[in-house]
Amino acid sequence: MISPRSLLIAALLAIPVLAYLLLSIFALYDTGRLTWLAWLAPVCGGAAWVIGKLWRPAASEVPAEHRLEAARHWTPRDERAAEIVREYQLRLESTKPAELVDPAFYQRQVESLALDVTKVYYPQAPDPFSSLTVPEVLAAARLACDDIEQWMLTSVPGSKLLTIEQWKSLQSAPDLVRKLSNVGWAAAILFNPANLVRYVASQWTWGPVTQQLRGELLAVFYLRVIRQVGFYLIEMNSGRLRGGADVYRATFDVAPGVVANAARAFPDTPPVTIAIIGQVSSGKSSLINHLTGGSEAKVDILPQTRQVSRHRFELDEGHLDLTLLDTPGYGEAGANREQLAQIEIALQTVDAALLVMDGHSPAREADRKTLIELHDRYAGNANLKLPPVVGILSHVDLLEPPLEWSPPYDWRAPRRPKEQSIQEAVEYVREVFGKQLRDVVPACLSHEEGRQWGIVEEVIPAVVSLLDEAATVALLRSYEKRLDANHWRALAGQLARTGKQFVQTWLEERLPPRPGPPPSRAERSKEAPAD
Repeated sequence: MISPRSLLIAALLAIPVLAYLLLSIFALYDTGRLTWLAWLAPVCGGAAWVIGKLWRPAASEVPAEHRLEAARHWTPRDERAAEIVREYQLRLESTKPAELVDPAFYQRQVESLALDVTKVYYPQAPDPFSSLTVPEVLAAARLACDDIEQWMLTSVPGSKLLTIEQWKSLQSAPDLVRKLSNVGWAAAILFNPANLVRYVASQWTWGPVTQQLRGELLAVFYLRVIRQVGFYLIEMNSGRLRGGADVYRATFDVAPGVVANAARAFPDTPPVTIAIIGQVSSGKSSLINHLTGGSEAKVDILPQTRQVSRHRFELDEGHLDLTLLDTPGYGEAGANREQLAQIEIALQTVDAALLVMDGHSPAREADRKTLIELHDRYAGNANLKLPPVVGILSHVDLLEPPLEWSPPYDWRAPRRPKEQSIQEAVEYVREVFGKQLRDVVPACLSHEEGRQWGIVEEVIPAVVSLLDEAATVALLRSYEKRLDANHWRALAGQLARTGKQFVQTWLEERLPPRPGPPPSRAERSKEAPAD
């Protein structure tokens, strides 16, 4: 919880205190060593003061353990909201220590942060809060309070005994210590005037250092509160809390981004699905044949499409079952309206995509245009995460020199002309697409004997690298689908329970009460008047 810098400073300040407690003052005085041992406090205080001056924390950086990091399931809109939370954490530099012990200060900060984060999701709304539901707000408050409570109980020493009054007294604690210390120094100076020098040295060292330690302890609490509250404000505004805190916890507490967790959260979650997109003759079909071993036939056609076919692909010796969607190839002008619509339908059901491109052709405008249009259309649903895309550069055997082909090729550290050509082709594609592609790998998808290269060396590792993020995309989509499906079911259940309570109350008011059992002999004897 506390930085190594503060621990070292605190240790230096605690050494003389422990020395005084462990050694008898009487024994030290009796041996005549009390005078030189008294210098231990100012010496350690001076060392702590020097370290505090030289080892300064970065003013514009929040410690890693308190920094709000992007969650794997966050969308670009969520990441923009996270920047606002980080800005509030950086406001600590301009916050006074007295404010950090004032509960009203935290209330104002949370209200301001909530408004700024909500504006990211509802920028046009005159009152952003009016778009939120009551269960979402209650779930966010509950989750944030639960997290801060657990952190206090597990990470803050003595938190079980810390009262509000004691928390507020942290502001005045150094003043009390300083007053008690001054009384002790006054007695020491009267006993030995030479202690005046040590008193001055102590005031120049211990005072500033204790103030720094107090400020850092209060700062830890502030950073943690802003981090946890900000995180759940993002989850609330994204709509992921509309199913309640319990449903959210059951899903995302076991979803760090691996495939197995998606299956545990939703047993009916389909296998990871990967779309194969690209121009005509780019090598899409060849890639599917190589991945499926050429023996796996087409499974079926994706509903609502005429050209998107599904294939099965087993990875890791059958332990992981993937689905490949072969989308319609488009021309040099890019995908037309019908092709784009079918590719978009495919991308709405996939968790990742492979963009296959002809490596010996420099024309990339059609692929770039198709990706931009798909990205713009997908951005219309900001609650979902855009599937990651990896570029597969095919036909690299036709690169200069075209007659040379003797794989394998170490294109990342090229020494041969063909390796140099492959590296230049990959770097060109990366420059054209930028962050639209997670990675670009080369391959030769020819069916001629001895010419295949890159399937096992490059393509399979690229597919494996997508699985974590693809599982997060699948989990988020399944979660949203489940919340939408349960909406009407939950409403029907609420109406049924309300109707049952209404009928029960109406019957109790309208029907006469049932006669009870006749009183027993003992009860009648008690009710009989005494003689």
